[in-house]
Amino acid sequence: MTLAPRSLDELQQAVAASRPGPLRIRGAGSKRVAARDGTTLDTRALSGIVGYHAAECVVTALAGTPVRDVQRVLAEHGQYLPFDPPLARKGATIGGTVAAGFSGSCRLRYGGIRDFVIGTAVVDGEGRLIRSGGQVVKNAAGFLLHHAVVGSAGRYGVVAEVAFKVFPAPEARATLRVTAPSIAGALDVFRRMSAGVPDLDALDADLTEAVVWARLAGAAAALPGRLDRAAGLGGGARVERLDGDAEAQVWSDAADLAWAGPTATVIKVIATPGRLVAVHAALARFGRLRVICGGAAMLLATTQPVAEIEAALPAGARAVVVRGAECGQVLGAGRGNLFDERVRRTLDPTGRFV
Repeated sequence: MTLAPRSLDELQQAVAASRPGPLRIRGAGSKRVAARDGTTLDTRALSGIVGYHAAECVVTALAGTPVRDVQRVLAEHGQYLPFDPPLARKGATIGGTVAAGFSGSCRLRYGGIRDFVIGTAVVDGEGRLIRSGGQVVKNAAGFLLHHAVVGSAGRYGVVAEVAFKVFPAPEARATLRVTAPSIAGALDVFRRMSAGVPDLDALDADLTEAVVWARLAGAAAALPGRLDRAAGLGGGARVERLDGDAEAQVWSDAADLAWAGPTATVIKVIATPGRLVAVHAALARFGRLRVICGGAAMLLATTQPVAEIEAALPAGARAVVVRGAECGQVLGAGRGNLFDERVRRTLDPTGRFV
């Protein structure tokens, strides 16, 4: 059975009336969560921007609202979501993006999705509507449930409404594509760019093609000089400058995981710049690897069993499936989180959300 509530009241009623059976929350399916037994709660009809204060840089939307709809409205006012939500062109919803906790490559400069969520409304396993945070940026009273639900993969309840702070869009952007002769050469360029270029908007590397992408943004008059200084760190590798539509396409494709292919499972491995070599050595045999967010994470696109990936993770490493049948599954050192279990028992004591 599928329930498709169109309002917060209908959502509460649907969750309460379907007790005690299990509930599977579904948004647009952009991350391909596998079907499971029980009632499906489809949030796509719970859609719309319910508040936008451009002067205050705050937007509030219902969970089923497509991310691209929010992006379009913000763009009309010269604003944007700096955490670079992935899969927007694939139909990703606001609620699904928050539940997945998955930020894009261009989050490097200003932080990930948790830094921009300032309030949520969540319906728990009993059908109660719980609000946390608010619609103002300075709001830090009480337990920050609106931060805890980021990356919770629907384990705590149904994310029904989200308020974000937003930023003014930069005046100009450009990207350098640096092609190195080897993976080692690409990692060397990556380290130099990371250490030597201030205020990068994005810094990614494809460790299969030995390519580094560095994006800069800001005042149009200052951009050429900043790009020249960054290009000087290429160390003899081939450097190309991308502007306009070609530049935007690079990051749209990155956000859509186009490099991973349409069917591969995608796993985000938490990393640091100093651990990139170790993570690459451990996981390169399983598929294609892309470094994102200046080395804060690596994405692995694979067709191999998730259990095999987990077994191969370096000691102490943590990962999460961000697209595929096991979407939301935590791997490695992140398993057995006591805080997570306590919150789940409080909000969903009978384990309804599967």
